[in-house]
Amino acid sequence: MIEVDTLLKALPRRIKVGAYDWRVILNEEEADIEKCGEADFEHHVVNLWPSHLNSPDHAVGIVIHELLHVIFDNADLEGNHTSPDPEEEIVIGFEQGLVALYRDNPRLLTWIKKGLK
Repeated sequence: MIEVDTLLKALPRRIKVGAYDWRVILNEEEADIEKCGEADFEHHVVNLWPSHLNSPDHAVGIVIHELLHVIFDNADLEGNHTSPDPEEEIVIGFEQGLVALYRDNPRLLTWIKKGLK
């Protein structure tokens, strides 16, 4: 199994989500609280704290988790849902966001597969 630090070195440092490129920053200093990751919407940055990532699949999960926050925001999924089936509306938003994320970032998809082996 690949080590977390080796996996994180291979993580693309720019990831396109929707219309914007997001930078990925590995923070070596401790977070104020026990954070693993955080999406910084003001600066379009995904912050990761490697010391809080305890396995390769955990690292992959946290990266996906933070990118889902970005997709959630981009698709305005928090807003008022007017359709008769709000769950379907939310799922469609994530579907479109994930398809675009993986299509626009083939290196990210390769990285995810490497971390889940």
